[in-house]
Amino acid sequence: MKTRSAYLRSPWQCELREVDLPDDVPDGYALIRVEACGICGTDLSNAESQLEDWQPFGHEIAGVIDKLGTHAGGLKIGDKVVLESASYCGKCELCRSGRVDLCNKAPHFWNAGPSLGFSDYLLAPVCGIVPYEGMTPETACLAEPAGVAYDMVKTAEIEHGNRVCVIGPGPIGLMAIPIALRSGADQVVCIGRPGNRARLEAAAKLGAETLAADRPWTEYEELRGRFDRVLLTAPVQTIPEAIPLLAYGGILSYIGIGTGSGMIRFDANDFHYRKLQLRASFASPALYYPIVLKMLKSGAIPADTIISHRLPLNEIGRAMKLCREDKGETVKVVVTP
Repeated sequence: MKTRSAYLRSPWQCELREVDLPDDVPDGYALIRVEACGICGTDLSNAESQLEDWQPFGHEIAGVIDKLGTHAGGLKIGDKVVLESASYCGKCELCRSGRVDLCNKAPHFWNAGPSLGFSDYLLAPVCGIVPYEGMTPETACLAEPAGVAYDMVKTAEIEHGNRVCVIGPGPIGLMAIPIALRSGADQVVCIGRPGNRARLEAAAKLGAETLAADRPWTEYEELRGRFDRVLLTAPVQTIPEAIPLLAYGGILSYIGIGTGSGMIRFDANDFHYRKLQLRASFASPALYYPIVLKMLKSGAIPADTIISHRLPLNEIGRAMKLCREDKGETVKVVVTP
């Protein structure tokens, strides 16, 4: 069978292709009819400089099972589902020792066929398929980035009464706000750039105090040493600037990747004597879909506050351009075939 699929190449080249999928679904796999797929920050960094060759893209996926191979794992044709971006195998030494968070050995959809989330159809292994109900596909496709936000908050070990700073009001930072508040944070401050108007407005709706920082954070004396936890969703190069915001004994959890060199420098003596911690959050395998799907369904993570634009697949180029050029008004773009 044939399907449309969006392909990406650096710098900022995007095109729709017609590609072939097998008529017979392989054992342990399902054919998914895509209903919604969100644009992720990694899609944008890949578009900027990471992809020398054309590749399909899109991994924040909600869809419907159209066909099933054998060994379907209890799934049924017609089930509404979201797809884990990575899964654990359940068989290796790490898994059997209870460290499923360190295993990424299960099959995944990234190399299952010539199409990914920005397509009409794709193949996915049943081990990474999670059924959902009671919400729109646009809301459900937020499960992947919401799981990333949940992992970042969990990594920070937020305790009741903590003062929390979220740096970067992108979709993941925004979803971290209600998760942090429900984890016991007494106060959440969200820092963004002056041009992030729509995103900072969304942060305020989600319960955060906001700051449109027009100079380095370290120049805001009222922020230095103020926060028990800092959640950083900006490029790693901003970590040294974020460390001074931590209070004594504070923890900085980050998910930023960024482009170019990932090398940073900071004052290790200050870090040591103030008993600080720097922790990387990497939500792979994707462990928390059931939790965040409940939060999305209940409105604890309000999708309408996160999603700012919905565009059809044939406008994928325009969708990518919005994310690149209109950051003042664009929060989260979801593509619906």
